[in-house]
Amino acid sequence: MWKKALSLLLSVLLAALLFASCEPKTTDIVLAVDSIPESTDPAIADSTAASTIAANCFEGLVRVDENGNVQSAAADHWSISDDGLTYTFILHSGLTWHVPDADSAEAAAKNPLGEDFILGFPTAMTADDFVFGLQRAVSGNTAAPGASRLFGIRNAEAIYNGELPASRLGVSAPNDTTVRIKLSAPDSNFLTSLASPCAMPCSRAFFKATAGRYGLTPELLLSNGPYYLSGRNANGTSLTLTKNESYTGAFPGEVDTCTLRLAKEQLMDGEEGPLEVLTDFASDEGVLDGAILSAAGASSLPRQFEVSKYANQVHALVFNMQSDFSGNEDLRLALTTATDLSTLITKDMTAAEGVIPDCCNAVSGTAYRTAAGQAKGNAFNLKKAKKYYAAAQEKFEAVATEDEPAPDSFAIRFLCLQSDKNLAQSLVQNWQKVFGTSLSITVDTVETQPELQRALAAGSYDVAYTTLRSSELVAANFLKQFTGDTEANLVNLASDEYDELLRGAVSATDPGVITRYCLSAEQYLMKQGILIPVSQENTCLAYKKKTADGLKVLPTGDTYLIYLVKP
Repeated sequence: MWKKALSLLLSVLLAALLFASCEPKTTDIVLAVDSIPESTDPAIADSTAASTIAANCFEGLVRVDENGNVQSAAADHWSISDDGLTYTFILHSGLTWHVPDADSAEAAAKNPLGEDFILGFPTAMTADDFVFGLQRAVSGNTAAPGASRLFGIRNAEAIYNGELPASRLGVSAPNDTTVRIKLSAPDSNFLTSLASPCAMPCSRAFFKATAGRYGLTPELLLSNGPYYLSGRNANGTSLTLTKNESYTGAFPGEVDTCTLRLAKEQLMDGEEGPLEVLTDFASDEGVLDGAILSAAGASSLPRQFEVSKYANQVHALVFNMQSDFSGNEDLRLALTTATDLSTLITKDMTAAEGVIPDCCNAVSGTAYRTAAGQAKGNAFNLKKAKKYYAAAQEKFEAVATEDEPAPDSFAIRFLCLQSDKNLAQSLVQNWQKVFGTSLSITVDTVETQPELQRALAAGSYDVAYTTLRSSELVAANFLKQFTGDTEANLVNLASDEYDELLRGAVSATDPGVITRYCLSAEQYLMKQGILIPVSQENTCLAYKKKTADGLKVLPTGDTYLIYLVKP
C-alpha cells in the first residue's frame, strides 16, 4: 500500500516539476533614478525617470537608437519634399493604445475617468494622435522643456509665445494614416527632434477627459510603446513599467517588468545631479540591476557589473558677455591667451577637443567629433596677452574724462564649484602673475552644480568654471543654447555672426557642410574668448550583465532603453 502511495506522490511531484519548468519565466529588473516625477506626461519630461518612460512607454513617428541614429517607429515610411519643407509620414497599420484598466471590468470600475469611458475607449491610433501631440508640445500652456526643438515647424514659435492658436501649427492629418508636417525652413535634424519626448503622440479625447490630470497616475496615461506605466508606489519612491503585450512595433521588450527606483542611500553630485555611490551595489545581494553614475561613482563597483561610458560633458571656462570686464574684447582675450590649459589637465582628466561633447552627431549616422576633428581656439601666448591688456587700458584712457577717469584696476568675480576651488585659485594666481596688482580677482564658490547653473543664469559672474552637459543628440542643437534669442544663454552672447553660422548648420542638408558650420561656430566661441573648453567627462552606465544584459542609455547618458535588455 505504502509503495503505491509513494509512487503516486512521486508522480504528482514530477508532474508539478514538469509543469513549473514549462511556465514562462517572469523577469524583472530594477534601475536607479535620482528623482521620481510628479507627472509622467512625456511632453514635460525633464528627468531620467520621465525621459525613460517616454522612450519605453511611447513611440513617436520615429525613434533614435542607442547611437543617436534615427529609426522608423510608428511611421512605416516617410518622404521629404524637394525644398525640404514638407514631411509626409505614413503610419504602420494596426497601431493601438494601451488603455489602462480596459482589459478588466473590475479594475475599470475604479478608474478615475469612469468605467464606461475606459471600457468604451477606442484603442486604434490615428494620425490625429500625432497632430495633437505636437500641438500640445508647442503650446505655451504645456511649458514643454523641449519645445524649442520643434520650433522649425511652421508657426510653432508664435504659438509657444501666445501669438497664434495651436490649430495654426503646420501639422495636419489628411487621413487616419497620414501625418503631414510643414517647416518654416529646412532642418537637417528635424527627424531627430521628432524622437524627443515632447513629440510623442497624445489622444485628444483621452487628454481632454483627464481634465488637466494627464500623466499624474498610471490610470491617467495612455501608452503605445513596448512598455506601459503600470504602477507608482504609495510613498513616491518607485515607478513600475510592464511589458505591453499588444505592442506590434519593431522594438518589443523582453523584460516583463522594470522598476525605476529612487536610490535611498547615495552620495549626490549636486542636489539634482547624477548618482555617485549606491550602497545597493556593495554586494551580490544588491537589488539594483543598473544605474547611471558619474565616472567617479562607477570606479569601484563589484565585478559583476559592466560599465559603459558616454562622453556627454565638457568642463569649460565661460565668460559673461554682459559683464563690464568680460564684455570687453581686449580684456577677455587677455585672460584667454594667458591661460595655459595644459596646467589645468591632471593625469586623470581627458583634454576636451572642443565645446561640443563627443556624444553629439552632426546628423543621424555621422558622429560630429569624429567628422570635425579638434576645434582650434587661441593658443597660450603671454606676449599677446599683455598686448591685449595694454590695448584695453589705452582705449579706456583715450575716452577718459575728468568725470569718468580711466580705471587703474579691474575687479573680477570668478565663480565655480567648491570642489573646483583649487583649480580656480591656481588659474587666478597665474593671471595675477601676468597682469600684476591691477587685476583683482575674487573666487566665489557654491556647493552644487544646480546652484552654479542658477548663478550663471542670473549673470552673477565675470568668469566661471562650469560643466556643459549635453541633453541634445545633435551638435547644432547643442550650440543653439548660445544664440542671442535663447533664454538659457549662460554667456549672454548676442552675435549676428554666430547666429548666422547656426542657421547655416540647421538649414544645410549635406553632413560635411553641417559639420563645417558647427565647427566654425565652435571656433567662433573659442577664438572670441567666450568659451574655453578644458576637459571632457563621461557619464557611466553600470548594469548587471546576468540580469540586464544589453541595457543601454541614449548617448546623452540620461535615458534607459529598457527594450534592449535581453534577460
